[in-house]
Amino acid sequence: MAISVAKFRELLALDESDPLSRFGLGQALFQEGNLEMLHEAAEHLLFANERAPDHLATYHVLGQVLIKLGRESDARDVLRAGCVRVKAAGERMGRDLGPAMADMLQAL
Repeated sequence: MAISVAKFRELLALDESDPLSRFGLGQALFQEGNLEMLHEAAEHLLFANERAPDHLATYHVLGQVLIKLGRESDARDVLRAGCVRVKAAGERMGRDLGPAMADMLQAL
C-alpha cells in the first residue's frame, strides 16, 4: 500500500532536510497528478536531487514531473544527469531506471 501525501507531510515535518522524505512526498504528489501538486512535487524532488544526487529514482520521477509541467529543457538536463549516474552505479539498486530515463530523453 502506498503512503499517502498526508503521511509524507508528517514525516517531512520531523526533518525538513531529509531528502528521502522529500522524494517520497514529491512522488506521492506526482501520483495525485493535478497541476498544483505537480508544481509542489517539482520543488520537493529538486531539493531531494540536490541533497541526494546518488538516489537514482529521484531523477526518474523528477524527469516525469518536469515533462508534465512542460519544462522539457529542465527535464532533458535531469534525465541526462540521471543516465550518467546510472552508468556509474554499477550493480547498485536503481540501475534498471537507466533504460526508462533514456527512453524518456529520446521522446523529448
